[in-house]
Amino acid sequence: MNLACRVSKQDYMMVLSFHLVGHPVAVRNAVEEKLFHTKLNEVILKVASSELGEDGERRQEAIEIIRQWMAKQPHLQHILLDEYSIVCFARGCKYSLEKMKHKIDLQYTLRTALPEFFSGRDPLKPRLQEALACGSYLPLPNYDKHGRKVIVMRPGCFDPCQFKPEDIEKANFMVLDIMGREEEQMFVTGMVIIVDCHGYTLNHFTQRPLALSKKQLCFLQSAPISPKTIHFIRTNSVFHSVYGVVMNMLKDKIKQRVKIHGSDFQSLYKEIDRKILPKDYGGDGISFAELTDCWKKKVEDNRAFLIASEKNFRVDESRRPGKSKTVQDLFGIEGSFRKLNVD
Repeated sequence: MNLACRVSKQDYMMVLSFHLVGHPVAVRNAVEEKLFHTKLNEVILKVASSELGEDGERRQEAIEIIRQWMAKQPHLQHILLDEYSIVCFARGCKYSLEKMKHKIDLQYTLRTALPEFFSGRDPLKPRLQEALACGSYLPLPNYDKHGRKVIVMRPGCFDPCQFKPEDIEKANFMVLDIMGREEEQMFVTGMVIIVDCHGYTLNHFTQRPLALSKKQLCFLQSAPISPKTIHFIRTNSVFHSVYGVVMNMLKDKIKQRVKIHGSDFQSLYKEIDRKILPKDYGGDGISFAELTDCWKKKVEDNRAFLIASEKNFRVDESRRPGKSKTVQDLFGIEGSFRKLNVD
């Protein structure tokens, strides 16, 4: 059975307009964005149905409820959250409406509070061109045997004396945003992360403010989905020295998903299909150089979206009911981290 949305755009807009009288911004947003139509195949749709209780009616209901809720939140009314994004949050939150509301508010609050990651997002800027050319964050084109997206993170692939860590992370988050727009399946089946520590030195650690790492991990852990597993490979003495610091920044449930393989690729192959891994890992997939060029081009091709996101994905703290949230509220003084509830 085709579980794509079955209502017409005219009928949907009539219902939505009725519910959102007095909220022209929300109605405008709905008009501008296309209705959601899933691109998932029947196999993945069955997974969504069995594991998330999803069907076309429930998807549309979640979209309408979140639209109405956002229209009533003064600080969120200017966020252009399309229906695809709402469905991604729904799937990542297993259709818990309260969790969706919390995650949506937190996600865009953090985007607003972190200009070091989410402002100045023109990928054609020279320093971002150079950062993208490093290939620090590389989603692989194929899925593993469980249908999960595989992402390779390479924190040691650049010279820490030549690159600002903020520029590397800004480039990484641009790749992350584009991947999220393209990979609908990921929000049903999940993702796994490979952290390749090859080339990681003490300079990488000392040149990167601890507060920046905490902010990065906070944002990643506020996302609609979290990794099923994190595989650390090609670890070295520096990694083992800073491992405890990294683990202290992770939620307990994420800590339980960490696996350390060292330089044992045979151990990694037992977890992730060798045929989808890059040639650099002895796999059958394309090389890091090819992946880097591919993702750099994808980011450049989405330049208009990334620049517009600086305006479209911002909360208006001056209009938030109650007390506005400041950087100090979210992260503490000088990055002394407060534990946020991002479950």
